[in-house]
Amino acid sequence: MTISNKETALLGLLSEGAMHGYKIEQEIKNRSMRDWTEISMSSVYKLLRKLEKEKLIKSDMKVSSKNISQKVYSITSEGKKELKDKIKNLVSEPEKTLSRIDLATSHLDQLTRKEATECLKKYEKKLNEMLTCYKELEKYLQNCKYPKHSLALARRPQYLIIGELNWIKEYQKEIK
Repeated sequence: MTISNKETALLGLLSEGAMHGYKIEQEIKNRSMRDWTEISMSSVYKLLRKLEKEKLIKSDMKVSSKNISQKVYSITSEGKKELKDKIKNLVSEPEKTLSRIDLATSHLDQLTRKEATECLKKYEKKLNEMLTCYKELEKYLQNCKYPKHSLALARRPQYLIIGELNWIKEYQKEIK
């Protein structure tokens, strides 16, 4: 069986402990998971039903402290095995990413030099804003004592953005 990236995200959350649907949604939001996974708000419950049908998770009805019945999901041993296999695959194989900037760069000759330079400066400014946000996220995660693998989610994009900034500076020199 091969699980999807969305299913991997959910199984990963449930590997940390049993959760009800609302708690899962809160964790996805709090961790900004929609920025680095394909998981959408509307897909969570559909995926939970699918994972339960495939016996990768199970659910139990629990009564909360406020006397409300909640369906609580937990990962099964088969789910842990599938999650581990998927993680090994994801960590072992680099992924070719598609970037809109590559599409634009391939046709940049359609713009005047001035237009291209202005657009690239806007792009550079937005990259710097993104870099600032990821640095702030990293500080927040450090202050909240998140584990190192969570900190890596804030650090990796910083390195990618720095690489992009280096590329854009060199490219701007070339087109001047």
